[in-house]
Amino acid sequence: MSYINIPYVVENNRIDKERVRKELEQLALTDAAKADTLAAIYSLRPRGVELHEPTHAMQLKTLLMRLGIPHRQTDVSEYN
Repeated sequence: MSYINIPYVVENNRIDKERVRKELEQLALTDAAKADTLAAIYSLRPRGVELHEPTHAMQLKTLLMRLGIPHRQTDVSEYN
């Protein structure tokens, strides 16, 4: 299991939500992970996304890098 921690930065609000939704739909993540990712990107409160498959973590990290969203992968959530 791994966590992708997504801190809130003001620049996240400049990324189109529809684009992020479409990009997330193309990933092989669970619906819960997709919803958590979307909430983490736009929430003022920093959040993490729990992923059980290493390939899912890699897919999500690749998407976040492409969109310019800061993130960090850890073994445990950095946010409560």
